[in-house]
Amino acid sequence: MPITQAMCTSFKAEILLAVHDFRNTGGDTFKLAMYTSSASIDANTTSYSATNEATGTNYTAGGGTLTRGGVTASNTSASAGTGFTTFSNLTFSNATVTARGALIYNNTPSANGTANTTLTNAAVAVLDFGSDKSSSAGDFTIIFPAATNTTAIIRIA
Repeated sequence: MPITQAMCTSFKAEILLAVHDFRNTGGDTFKLAMYTSSASIDANTTSYSATNEATGTNYTAGGGTLTRGGVTASNTSASAGTGFTTFSNLTFSNATVTARGALIYNNTPSANGTANTTLTNAAVAVLDFGSDKSSSAGDFTIIFPAATNTTAIIRIA
């Protein structure tokens, strides 16, 4: 099965259990791992795995740490009460790597502010790049959409 862009089903349930904390201060640590076209990641992915993860110069297994953009709730009539969050762009500098997609995952899942010992590297969302993307001794940058109610990478309406 190919890489299919989706918010992970397990993540949807874990939100209701207060497992993921997106606050800028005191929140969980979110990471992004990149995968080759041989990977099979989709809405059913529940956690980070190194299977078919991209490899290359200046790309480390497990990927890079994301900088959270905080949580916003918009109550205007145009946004229909949407809650959303995003991340700052992530750059793997001077990298030689090829990837077809990526997984955003929570490296430090918690429950009500307490470390969650039953979850490890909980999956959040799968990103499909549409085709293989490569860099050769250059920057490989994941560009996240703007933090708005219609474009943020994670939105709940």
